[in-house]
Amino acid sequence: MSVFETVAIHRGRAIFWEAHLERFARAVSSAGWGEVAVGGIPEDCTKIRDGVVRVYVTAGPGRPDDAFCGSVYALFEECEVGTEFPAVRAASSSAPYLPGPGGRKTGNYWQNVDALASAPGLGAEDALLFNPSGALVCASMANVFLEVDGVWKTPAPEAGARDGVIRAWVQEQMPVEEALLGADDVARCTACFLTNSRVGVRAVSEIDGRPLRSDVAALQRLYRDQVL
Repeated sequence: MSVFETVAIHRGRAIFWEAHLERFARAVSSAGWGEVAVGGIPEDCTKIRDGVVRVYVTAGPGRPDDAFCGSVYALFEECEVGTEFPAVRAASSSAPYLPGPGGRKTGNYWQNVDALASAPGLGAEDALLFNPSGALVCASMANVFLEVDGVWKTPAPEAGARDGVIRAWVQEQMPVEEALLGADDVARCTACFLTNSRVGVRAVSEIDGRPLRSDVAALQRLYRDQVL
């Protein structure tokens, strides 16, 4: 068992580090592990210009009801971060997705990776995931926002959506409704974008082969200027 957070490093600075720590503490507490000390970003990571750090807390060995005796790990990947990623095509995954309890980001990421790997077979680069009740949860590795009937909406936590830090930042910048969204909402949305720590804000150019209005340049510029 493990929970983790992915933190962007931009020009040696950890982006939204305090917000990530708060979500970490929430996930660890809801897992029943009490308080786990997570320090700052390792110095070696901040010496590299851009990338992401995945900070994991593991439950440790033993039975599920044993006392917590886990560890904290930080894994660094040098990569591009920010808002310069091209628009992506998305496709609806038909496999029911079981989100982590309480919206936790857990080490059990098999379904997410499998959905991403299956997307090219659907003529796309990313996948939209739905829980067993048919409610939209997220993209394979990102929160999702849809424009439906002129209103921006994002999947509600009760659907299994995670309270990602970039998702929360977007909600502070523009009116966004949290809602239970289904396949019909996806089929009639007019625009869509994804958010996560690595890409920031990324436009979706089409869903299931249907072209969308994908101009989120203003929000991307705001993210670049205000956050990065």
